[in-house]
Amino acid sequence: MNVPRGWRPVALAAALVGAGISAYLLVEYGTGQSGFCATGSGCDEVRASAFAYPFGIPMPLFGLAFYLAAAGIAWRSLEPAHLLGMSPRVALAALALAGLAVSIVLTSIEAFVIHAFCTWCLGQAIASLVLAISSAIGLARQEPSGLVNRDISRHAKRVAVREAARQLDAQKRGLRREAFLVSGFMAILVATLLVGGALGRGAPGPTENAGANTTARLAPASAPRTGTGPVTVVEFADYQCPACQAVAPELQQLVTDGSITLVYRYFPLPQHSLAVLAARAAQAASLQGEFWPMHDLLFSTHAAWENVSSDEARAYFGGLASQAGLNLQRWQADLTSPAVAEAVSSDAAAAKALGLPGTPSIFINGTYYQDGLSLGQLRSAVAAANA
Repeated sequence: MNVPRGWRPVALAAALVGAGISAYLLVEYGTGQSGFCATGSGCDEVRASAFAYPFGIPMPLFGLAFYLAAAGIAWRSLEPAHLLGMSPRVALAALALAGLAVSIVLTSIEAFVIHAFCTWCLGQAIASLVLAISSAIGLARQEPSGLVNRDISRHAKRVAVREAARQLDAQKRGLRREAFLVSGFMAILVATLLVGGALGRGAPGPTENAGANTTARLAPASAPRTGTGPVTVVEFADYQCPACQAVAPELQQLVTDGSITLVYRYFPLPQHSLAVLAARAAQAASLQGEFWPMHDLLFSTHAAWENVSSDEARAYFGGLASQAGLNLQRWQADLTSPAVAEAVSSDAAAAKALGLPGTPSIFINGTYYQDGLSLGQLRSAVAAANA
């Protein structure tokens, strides 16, 4: 076995760190919880976007597979044996450069499409950068495979050294060309699959304007609404979405100020196991004219129900229904009715038809809103729409 050089442990460590972050994020995606994500980092917005689930597969699963493969190849590079007919250091460099290309694409999407950054995703990006740099250094440090016989003449030795150097240079050029071609192909393939898959779900770009969508399409008469403000704000949201929970009081403040008329549409996301049930609970309340009390209770008490089982959540929502003054027996019957299920699924289908990337998705007077969710930012956008 060759003595490990400095680049190998660095590459292996970067791959293992990336794999660890991916595994942690996979748990986050499965539970719907933010865990140790830094406050205000945008993790929830990123996780709620369409780019988080290309082809319905959690993005961290791709990352975990990539980093585990890189770690395996980095460990294999300690030995001179080839991997599938390719030098392990070439395979690692190709994989690492492809991963770096995809990481750059995904980080750009966070910056220019989602307008939010996930702290852990940035950690993965740094890991992929370190992996790419260390593997590139390893590729450049190819050593001559043969030694010059010390017993030959000095002139012959110089000739042999020059020839060995020439062969080494040619070998390096070949390895670099091979790594470049392989990594380029992999980068194009992986980036096309991941980004194209998310775009295929219709995520709107940063300059897309939904103003052409009619008010009737965005806010049908059957949708719950409150307020009498001159600006109509339509929100597609998920009761289990942390970002939706955070923006709810901000929107309510604008309603109280008389600035907006707020229209709520259901958009339960697949990664939130109780989102559909919560939406149906609100819709069942709306049939008794008490949508907004139930709506506010679902958001204000989310910490008490978002980590329980479906049966426990159903019982808890029943308690909220009683608290909202509903006829509990009627509410329970409506909760499982086809009409309520259709109302929720119809809103979700409308959100997908509009190509919404996640929740909350907000329209202000028919224009898709993509800036921050603070009260000041929302108030400025509403004022501009009313100008």
